[in-house]
Amino acid sequence: MSKMEEIRQTVADNMHRVAKLGQWPSHINAEKSLLSRIPEPGKEAPGFDAGIACALGLIPRDKQQLAAQLHANYTPKAVKLVRRQSVQMHEDAPTTWWLAACWLCDEAGVSQRDFLRQVSAFKRLAADPQTRRKVAREELERKKKLFVVLDGIAYGAQDGAAQGAYIAGVDLAVVWMEKYGIYFVSTYHESLGLEDFVWSDRVDDQGRLMSGPIHGSRQFVKTGSQEELGKMLEIAKAHLAIG
Repeated sequence: MSKMEEIRQTVADNMHRVAKLGQWPSHINAEKSLLSRIPEPGKEAPGFDAGIACALGLIPRDKQQLAAQLHANYTPKAVKLVRRQSVQMHEDAPTTWWLAACWLCDEAGVSQRDFLRQVSAFKRLAADPQTRRKVAREELERKKKLFVVLDGIAYGAQDGAAQGAYIAGVDLAVVWMEKYGIYFVSTYHESLGLEDFVWSDRVDDQGRLMSGPIHGSRQFVKTGSQEELGKMLEIAKAHLAIG
């Protein structure tokens, strides 16, 4: 069995444990949410993140709950914990472990070779508390600079912008990912209020839908249309009492 096959099997063996630990909503598919991040031969995928780190046991078991939760179940309580722990950024705090994993996260298209490098890099961080704390602080500061706020909504164009907005106290975030031609809209509250929204059936050049919930989430959705985005934001702002 190759190293990548071993990793995939380990994640498969632990994905439901991570989902339970993070109290993921029942509509979140653990396989799609975690295994889909691991690149297949000759293909790219989102790659390493804190959820993968939990499934691989690279974050200590007693420090995994926050990282597991923030993979697919943002809540006001979890965001408040991040805000509180990030003030001191103790090297062994759950927030520090989560941010250190985020520091290595790419999302822009990760090959198998890149993925293995990410895993190796995180193993080094796991063994080096001071560097882990340092990169966690760097990641926190990076996230805080990735967005601007207009009419109560955070807008960004890089991975991590939404999390930075949440930590700063902004309830609704829009992140434009040029590579995919898609706007991602999210909140750390229970729902965006878009459960009854009629989504476009537009697809990309690979036949994938460009609009709709991400892995069935009520907090995290996407659209490839500015017109649809405007309609979504009107509903979400009203639902979250923004403005």
